Amino acid sequence: MHEYHAMLYYQQQMKCICPRPGLHAPALVANYIEAGLSAARNYEKNHSLLLQELYLRSTFHEILNKMCDPLVHCAIRKQCLEQLYKPLLALKRFYSSHNSIKKYLILEREARILSHEFNPF
Repeated sequence: MHEYHAMLYYQQQMKCICPRPGLHAPALVANYIEAGLSAARNYEKNHSLLLQELYLRSTFHEILNKMCDPLVHCAIRKQCLEQLYKPLLALKRFYSSHNSIKKYLILEREARILSHEFNPF
């Protein structure tokens, strides 16, 4: 449950105005992703596949939503774009090990379209 609280903390930090977003954005986004992936790893150890998939997908979609949100600072949006591969690769590993590669391809296509549409730079 500790990872869930960490995810909420970093999610709130990405919403607020950061005094030095250029310096804090890379670590903020990386910490959020790491909290989500470690929660998914804990559920993988407990053989809870639905919760593992939930945390992987929620981390992916939160990063994708922050990247597309024009109200979020540009430095955070850029870091979300640059670090989107981390939850996407975790989802690829999850879906390939559970024979659901079609779900992964849908997510990859969504990420590709949105990254081209809402590229902050």
